[in-house]
Amino acid sequence: MRTKSLFLAFGLCLLLLSSQAAQAQVRVNVGIGYPPPGVYYGPRYYAPRPPVVYAVPPPPPVYYAPAPVYYAPRPVYYAPRPYGYRGRGWGHGGRRW
Repeated sequence: MRTKSLFLAFGLCLLLLSSQAAQAQVRVNVGIGYPPPGVYYGPRYYAPRPPVVYAVPPPPPVYYAPAPVYYAPRPVYYAPRPYGYRGRGWGHGGRRW
């Protein structure tokens, strides 16, 4: 019976040492800094890592092409018609009177 009681006492001690209540009693927060992330988050959760910021070169400047030079079309030259000329008649899309 003595070995049984020793095993029982040993098991109870191990259970007490491995329990979270014992860990909370043993853990002492030394220092004035921030508490560990387990305080804010649940157990077995790592605090989010800060984002990695790479140095990105600025984009190249945008160069606008100059506006194309506008050339007006040449005026269409019509030769003067003789006096009394009334067009080419009916079949050519001209005057109708």
